[in-house]
Order: sequence, then structure tokens, then C-alpha cells
Amino acid sequence: MAGKYKKRLNFNDFVPRYTDTYTKEMDEEGLTILKWSMFDSPDKLGSGKRFMESEPVWILDEVFRTERLKGPILLGYTSKTYADKIGLGLESEHRIGKAIKFKCINPSHRLRFVRSLMQYGIERITIYDNSIYFDTENIKGSILKFRHV
Repeated sequence: MAGKYKKRLNFNDFVPRYTDTYTKEMDEEGLTILKWSMFDSPDKLGSGKRFMESEPVWILDEVFRTERLKGPILLGYTSKTYADKIGLGLESEHRIGKAIKFKCINPSHRLRFVRSLMQYGIERITIYDNSIYFDTENIKGSILKFRHV
């Protein structure tokens, strides 16, 4: 893609630009609420579908559906160039597509999200003031952190 691809932060305003090689059907494949392009690295359209692990995306889609909550995806898969630009470490799970960070401002909604994520077996969760981070890298052990930033 020639121009810069910019993700939108508001969940309801998210409208991806489809091309001949990346269609709406591909973007919604297997998901009910979310779209694969929400997890794209901002510099590459379609990278979320190609490089994100399916498990965290399907789990978050199911949590959004069952809890009837929404939150814009702040960070999904990141390409090497974008990860270097924002200062992600080499061991970050965002680089391999196993981590998701999404916006959630309401404290009671954050607890509902965490409860649902734990019910799906997610063991690595970090709760921030305005967002929730989780990944499916269970080899590193379980962790639940609360961060006031």
C-alpha cells in the first residue's frame, strides 16, 4: 500500500479500506464483533490477519460478544519497524502477534473483562487506568498486574 495506513481509535468509527487483495469477507472471517484489521500494525494493512495469532483475537471477540462491551484496540500485531519506532522491546509479544491492548476506561467494565479473560484461561493480564493488556504466552508463567500510570 502506497500511503500511510492510520488506525482509528474510536470503536464505532473503525472503517478499514479494502482492496482487491484484502476484502471485507477476509476481514470478518471467523469473528462476530471484531475485525482482523483492528489488529493491524499501523504501517501495514492486512498484517493483523496474516500475523496475529488466532487464539487471543477469538477470545477477545467472544468476551466482547458475551459481556456486550466494546473497546477500541490500541495495539495488536506490530511490525519490526513500527515496534522499533514506539520503543517495544525485542521480547514483546506484540511483535509475534500474541498480545492485545485495548481501551477500557470504566473500572467495573475492566473487572468484567478480566473475569471473562480468566474464564477463557488467560493468565497474563495487566490492568492500566485506561486500558487492559493480555497475552497468550503461557510459557512465561501467569501474572496479574495492576498499573497506575
